[in-house]
Amino acid sequence: MLSLCLWGSANVRSWGKDLGNMSRTSEDISPTWARMLHNLDSTARRPLYAHPGSWNDPDMLFIGKGEFDATHAVEARSHFALWAMENAPLLIGMDLRQANAEQMALLGWKAAIALNQDPAGNQAVLAYDSAEVQIYVKTLADGTKAVALLNRSAAATHATLTAAHLKLVGEIATTDLWTGKSGRFTDETTVPLAPHETVLLKVSGRRRLPDGLYLSEMPGRVNPAVDGVVQPQPDPLVHRGLLPWNDTRGTGEHPRYGGWGGAAVDSGPYGQELQAGHEKIDTGIGILAGSRLQVRNAGQARFTARVGVDDAAWGNSGAVTFQVYGDGRLLAQSAPLRAGAALVPLAADVRGVRLIELVTRPARASDAPIR
Repeated sequence: MLSLCLWGSANVRSWGKDLGNMSRTSEDISPTWARMLHNLDSTARRPLYAHPGSWNDPDMLFIGKGEFDATHAVEARSHFALWAMENAPLLIGMDLRQANAEQMALLGWKAAIALNQDPAGNQAVLAYDSAEVQIYVKTLADGTKAVALLNRSAAATHATLTAAHLKLVGEIATTDLWTGKSGRFTDETTVPLAPHETVLLKVSGRRRLPDGLYLSEMPGRVNPAVDGVVQPQPDPLVHRGLLPWNDTRGTGEHPRYGGWGGAAVDSGPYGQELQAGHEKIDTGIGILAGSRLQVRNAGQARFTARVGVDDAAWGNSGAVTFQVYGDGRLLAQSAPLRAGAALVPLAADVRGVRLIELVTRPARASDAPIR
């Protein structure tokens, strides 16, 4: 096991996954809620950069210390649940001889550990994102899904979980993985959240895409071999908590490079809504031109997509061609597309193909559709 630690710097996101088994995404954690949020945020928007054999590492657990000690059971449970959903290494950061029965039960929370160790290797993706409440969804190997509803704030609130968040339709069955309580809902359900609470659910229902998976449901099979990032950008959405070892010396903690500008799930590379040809898209991969995504094919016979240049493309200039390769052979190609153009279908027969590659590159005059 090779663990890389550059604290998320030096654009390690783009190359660390090719060299090590796990790579730190942030500064060191400390036993405060604010620093836990910082480390979580440094990992949360980069699920495409983690897969079996190479994981994002937001640093160890601090259960049993500081704001995650025996008097902060809710915060400790949130910390464990979120690290499990992110496929983070579950490294215990306390002396187990000092752990009480409740802390030992949390550290041995089998249902959460099973999510962390799920063989599909999909890091949870953000289905809803705000400064106060977040909803994380994770596709599991058995076809069910796990959901974490996080209250980041110190005030009680609620989350409305919808079928759209889950990419499911019809009646949805739920199980609370801490209490064991079961439930059902159709369309949406309201989940109360205490301050700093994370409710961890396992859910099942009919898929919105009945005969396959969206790429955004299986980030563990997708590798941004080339993500098009020329100049790494600091991520303004990473929570900037007080660094305990610095206190308020200096000018404060500035935005750090996290998941900003690279391949993104269900959003553009810079966090914007996916929209092309004035059509909003709620499910997709946002990438920069000059990208190449590798997708491990798990026996699927057909790859289908709708492709286009996002309406938010900087400068709205230049045409892009989208290509699908199967084991190195060109299978499908779009005509050159520009910002403002409607989405176009792209499909390929991928029977027997082990590695599908999705390429976006600046268009050439000779490019013509291959479908």
